[in-house]
Amino acid sequence: MSKPSSGSRGRNALKNEAITRALDQALAGDHRPLYSELARLSGLPGPRANMGMLDAFADECALRGERADGLLIALAKLDADHAPGATPLEFLPMCGVAGLGARAALDARARPQLLAVLHESAEDFRFRVREVVPTALARVGAATGDEIVPMLAEWTNGLFHAAAVLRALSSPEWSVKLTKAAPVIARMDEAFALAADAPRAAQRYPGWKALVDALAIAPGKLAGRFGVAVFDMMVRWSTVKEPALREVIEKNLDVPRLIGRHNPEIERVRAALTASLPPVRNPDHYVGPTRGRGRKRGGH
Repeated sequence: MSKPSSGSRGRNALKNEAITRALDQALAGDHRPLYSELARLSGLPGPRANMGMLDAFADECALRGERADGLLIALAKLDADHAPGATPLEFLPMCGVAGLGARAALDARARPQLLAVLHESAEDFRFRVREVVPTALARVGAATGDEIVPMLAEWTNGLFHAAAVLRALSSPEWSVKLTKAAPVIARMDEAFALAADAPRAAQRYPGWKALVDALAIAPGKLAGRFGVAVFDMMVRWSTVKEPALREVIEKNLDVPRLIGRHNPEIERVRAALTASLPPVRNPDHYVGPTRGRGRKRGGH
């Protein structure tokens, strides 16, 4: 495959000569200098990783083309034994994930394999690694528009995966390139169904919380793009009984840029939520909580 032109390089140029040399060595078979340099410049442990370096590294790997794919896959697949969380080494799989997104955005032939590795990374135990996946996926989406949205049906059967899809689809860089409402609505419907059908035990799992948090944001953002189709979806889900998901729908109606422009649709969803509330007990027949009449422990 030909080397991508400088115009496809991406958003950042890697100006650190030590990293550039180390990357060349890694592509030649010796990854140790690269791993050492990336860890040194990671910003970890600390409150925030060096995201500027991460983006620049991803762009540099995209410039190297398919020669970088093996290295990026190896980085992304470094497990917690080799790259523990909350250490400088966690930056290595983060860089791998970001690089996979940059490469998949440019190379349609390599895209299925690279997206499969991103899929694995979406449920990584290390939250910083997981957090890079939606950004990487959004980068692919920004380059492909509607093309990969149907493929993401394979992602919406996992909690963390579905959350990543929603966050990517609703990102400004991808959502502005989307033109077909139906596949986007289908992915949101699948995400709602996944959250609604999750067993109680799963609701204590971080993946369920990640999905609920994404559902509280994505429909509201995408309603600005697709309008009535998104509100129709929220009306369909207004009958859901799970309180957390009903609250999610309410949150999506409070997006400031929707208020005014879509007031009739917002009120339509609110009316559907109200209509689906369980009936209030007749106060004439309700006597309040009653004391248990069973034998007390230790009683005679």
